[in-house]
Amino acid sequence: MRGRSRPHPLGLPNMGSAENWVGYHLVAHLALHHWFAINDRPVPRFVMFDQPTQAFFPEEVVDAADDENADWEAVRRQFTLMRDVVSTLTGKLQVIVCDHANLADSWFQNGVIENWRNGVAFIPTEWLTEDG
Repeated sequence: MRGRSRPHPLGLPNMGSAENWVGYHLVAHLALHHWFAINDRPVPRFVMFDQPTQAFFPEEVVDAADDENADWEAVRRQFTLMRDVVSTLTGKLQVIVCDHANLADSWFQNGVIENWRNGVAFIPTEWLTEDG
């Protein structure tokens, strides 16, 4: 194969912004899980994403709903993609997301199981005491 150059690996830092990096991960994971589900492969039927919107919020955000600098349309696109893939697979895939984002859209709110804010937490505070 003379004259043909081989593709060179391109690291994430050379692929644009953090939005791109997270986008590539989301698309890759969702595409793989979509393929696994439609081809009935023996892979667990869930995927969990931890803070996929982190590229849009400063590090110290307590509640992303209060952040005026967030790119809400990009956040909405991420969650819309996840929603659409799950919908397409009609019960064959569950996507679990832990994030600070809290969109007001009804389809988003219908998918929220727990909203850990204002003293409500994944690990209840009473478990952290000696008597708990």
